[in-house]
Amino acid sequence: MRVYVVFAFLVQNVICEYDRRVITTLKYSKYSTTPAVVNGKPAVEGQFPFLVSLKEPVQKMEPDKIVWKNLCGGSIIDHKRVLTAAHCFENNEFYYARHPEALRVVAGAMSTDLIHSGKTETNKETQWRSLAQVLIHEHFSFPAHDIAIVVVNEPWVFNENVNYIKLATKVTDYAEQCVSAGYGRVGHRLKDTISPILLTAKISTMPRWRCSLVWEMNMNSFICTDSAIADVARGDSGGPLMCYHTGDPNEVNDEGLLAGVVSGKNFDKTTLYTRVSAYHPWIDRGYSGAADLSPVFVTILCLPIIPVVVIYLLFYCNISLNHYKSIVG
Repeated sequence: MRVYVVFAFLVQNVICEYDRRVITTLKYSKYSTTPAVVNGKPAVEGQFPFLVSLKEPVQKMEPDKIVWKNLCGGSIIDHKRVLTAAHCFENNEFYYARHPEALRVVAGAMSTDLIHSGKTETNKETQWRSLAQVLIHEHFSFPAHDIAIVVVNEPWVFNENVNYIKLATKVTDYAEQCVSAGYGRVGHRLKDTISPILLTAKISTMPRWRCSLVWEMNMNSFICTDSAIADVARGDSGGPLMCYHTGDPNEVNDEGLLAGVVSGKNFDKTTLYTRVSAYHPWIDRGYSGAADLSPVFVTILCLPIIPVVVIYLLFYCNISLNHYKSIVG
């Protein structure tokens, strides 16, 4: 039986504050979006063996044939852990963080939407895994600390198509061009089509001082990009930003490192990536430093509406779980 813990407190003028979870809460823009690779080129099989797609079920065709669509990207960092963005899980009161069994993680796939039973599977090209746990940064409040760890049910079997990527450990500017990859829309607008295949694009990054100047705040825990042509837009949140020739002690033979996690897009300013090196201690701590939302659901509400919200949550979670079961079976 799951435990639902509701914390409540009064805020300014006894008004319940609501974080809109968009980049525009930082500054200015009325037009923001979540990211995808724009003007990208098709990736080559095995080019990004660490890249995974977090997939959600959308249609059950037959008992063993379910349509799975891309929810977010992620990067394999060891045999059982995937690094992604925390905001990938915040829809519907963090439903997928509380019910990780509803999602799948797919490695080695070159296509976006897949038909599959959803059962754990390992073959030469692709590997399917269920989620055992979702670990959200304990101070996450979009876009701050937009980082999460996904733990899969069975270890990855590393080969030429599925492998891990080393993490950046040094907080530095990346002089060389970086690379992003993902399965999202080919443009920034909702009406833009979703790419049927994995795309990759070269990305130019800003120095930290310039990023902080643009945003008028300390941005050392982010990486900002200033790419005018190739960029990320809608659909590839949680995906990787790989940088090469970094001078980082963790990079061997200039093979590249995971420098950033795709977070958010702001048309007035820049695309934001969560800077991996700023969270290296948190990642190293493993499970102890994260907020595990699987068994316990924590939210913040205003005092006067606690009874109503509790009833709603219990009803909604039951309905959502039944909906998932009706798809997966």
